[in-house]
Amino acid sequence: MKHRNLVTKSFGVLSALALSFAVTSQANAASGTDHGYYWGTYHEGGGSVSISFAGATTNAGNYKLTWTSGVTDAAGGKGWKPGSIRNVHYNCGVISGYHSFGVYGWTTSPLVEYYIDEMGSAGGTFIGTLSSDGGTYNVYKQQRVNAPSIQGTTTFWQYKNSRTSAAPTGSNRTVTMANHVNYWKSHIGSVGTFYDTVLNCEAFSGPGTCNATVW
Repeated sequence: MKHRNLVTKSFGVLSALALSFAVTSQANAASGTDHGYYWGTYHEGGGSVSISFAGATTNAGNYKLTWTSGVTDAAGGKGWKPGSIRNVHYNCGVISGYHSFGVYGWTTSPLVEYYIDEMGSAGGTFIGTLSSDGGTYNVYKQQRVNAPSIQGTTTFWQYKNSRTSAAPTGSNRTVTMANHVNYWKSHIGSVGTFYDTVLNCEAFSGPGTCNATVW
């Protein structure tokens, strides 16, 4: 995912048909807040991406992301800015046409783009495996050179943890970020100040959709 600003009670995902969404269509990149959560979208290529929200405080962390044919990189989600090392609770009810889905964000000092993929795949230099929250994750690192980032075009590392078996949809799940961050610190390198923490979906083609809730 390229340069963009993305945006205790357990809530399940509600069907999009049962919600009155306020749709915000995006061109290239956009971000904002909804019911106390940070959200953002981004896309490259043709086509478009849009995000919409449940509009109810009882389902405040819900979002529906859709993207069309023609996109070469489409992403978006909802979470927190500034980010932090936290337990991210989520429920993904409907998802199709995606490349990866999970916890995403950036850190500064050092500049790192991080992925904790609950579904989909990741690549790079294989570091090892990590067990957390009932699953096993393959851990990778990859350097981006002269690439877009939250600090402009520069060189930075990506840390990518990819669940070896996709997390099931339609159930409440937890990502214990501390387990992943501690592994990175022990096996890859330092992790700086968390810029954002987002439950994110990314795709490299379309069409597709993702309906998920974070809390």
